[in-house]
Amino acid sequence: MPWDGAEFFENRTLVKLGQVERLLATEQHWCKGSLRDAGGRRCLVGAIIAVGGRRELMRPVIRAAREVSGKHYWRIEAFNDDPSTTHPDVMRVLRRTRENVLADLTRPRQPLAAKLSALFHNFLPTWPATSKSGACPAPDDDLPPHEFKHAPDGGMTTREVATVS
Repeated sequence: MPWDGAEFFENRTLVKLGQVERLLATEQHWCKGSLRDAGGRRCLVGAIIAVGGRRELMRPVIRAAREVSGKHYWRIEAFNDDPSTTHPDVMRVLRRTRENVLADLTRPRQPLAAKLSALFHNFLPTWPATSKSGACPAPDDDLPPHEFKHAPDGGMTTREVATVS
């Protein structure tokens, strides 16, 4: 039914991928060297374009092509038109694409801050989380615990080293 809410539970990438798999189901539906030939056969990219799946499928399919072939293709066309690529190879790539998409769906989403932190982790200096005393890190951990004096306007001023009993 149009308003039963089922469309909210579909994954667009998997829907488009299924459509591409149906278009290229047999070797008689697949070609090399052109998006669509005179006989109506399509290459892998031609099938993706035919179902309107460029946005959803280009990255996952090229990733799968690299994984399946062991070659570092930059474009799906290069994989499809490679002299060593066969129709069973294309179908293996589509199956691997499905597996990868499903695996990504089950993987918990990582917040953007965590992704950026992981990305730049190697470029940032490391600082100890706390000093020996458990207080904020100090340039020299051998100093006794410290306090900050508050200025009349509520801001922090000079640090005074004092012993805490």
